[in-house]
Amino acid sequence: MSSAPEDRKRSGSSDAQAAAAGPPTAWSVKKFHICDADELLHHFNSLNQACYREVVPLGRGSALSFRKVEIDFGRVRLAQVKCTPLLVRGPGSPRKLLVLVSEQGHSTIRGSRGVEAHSHRGDGAIAATLDQDGEFEASTDSRYVVHLDQRDLVQYMHEAEPVAQRAPKFLLRMDFSTPAAASFHRALNFVWQQKGPPNELLRAAYDEILLHALVSNLAPAVFDARSTKVADSGSIHIRRACEIIRARVSEPVRIGELVRELGVSPRYLQSGFRRHLGTTPHEFLRDCRLDMAHRLLVTSLPGQTITSVAYDCGFGHLGEFAQNYRSRFGESPSETLRRRRAIDNFAPA
Repeated sequence: MSSAPEDRKRSGSSDAQAAAAGPPTAWSVKKFHICDADELLHHFNSLNQACYREVVPLGRGSALSFRKVEIDFGRVRLAQVKCTPLLVRGPGSPRKLLVLVSEQGHSTIRGSRGVEAHSHRGDGAIAATLDQDGEFEASTDSRYVVHLDQRDLVQYMHEAEPVAQRAPKFLLRMDFSTPAAASFHRALNFVWQQKGPPNELLRAAYDEILLHALVSNLAPAVFDARSTKVADSGSIHIRRACEIIRARVSEPVRIGELVRELGVSPRYLQSGFRRHLGTTPHEFLRDCRLDMAHRLLVTSLPGQTITSVAYDCGFGHLGEFAQNYRSRFGESPSETLRRRRAIDNFAPA
């Protein structure tokens, strides 16, 4: 077994203390570093009540390194994982919902009958319950992993709007170019970066934020829930404009091309953005690029700099980039990068 012995000793001590103290009053944070395929297989199966068949390292010389920090908020477990390439074959647990967001690499989940979904460098999330033919493959990556009992998902959905109370099986992709999925992505980043003292109120609040964001994305696809509100044509055009801008955030976006694609006038687009979003198309594009820069900084890899991130996100003036970044996130790009470096070592001391 390759987990550090001191990790296991500390884990056992923590478990004993927790049992003596009764139910936790705040969230639980666990750290793992595993370098053995059999141990990782046991970890996956015991943690998720699953029956995965095998873990296959795909790195050079079959080397394996799996590092994870996981926070249990109650109904939702959120983790950030860094690992070498690997393949995990099902079956997983049909009662558990798994959501993956690859921030720096690529992940693929394959279901039955050739169905598969991908997440690549922060462009979307995969939501799935693995059946007997399912498998998960990942490159060298830094990614978010969310676990949730489907019964909690169904119960939450039923409280919001009556739906069939069943545990569905599904494999789908949440595209971060859409508003709802982008909101879920922001919620992941927001919750993960909170460094305030843990307490029960914050734990419950973050649990609710993540669950609500998931339901907003999964309800239409999984439960086929119908909204009773009919969007007006103006909001439809603006929603479509937002989707196009998010999908092309790393490309030159020209308002003239955008209005031609939507079939509206520039004045209509400007007024629509102000009426529905309280901003302009240019400001919306700038904010999308700032969000992209923020995501790259909080998941930065060795060698990435503020200058390279700013240029990659379309900012040619570093001073203006830093000013807009601080206005949006309440801190400078260098502060974000320093905080990332401070928590970058996931292995327990």
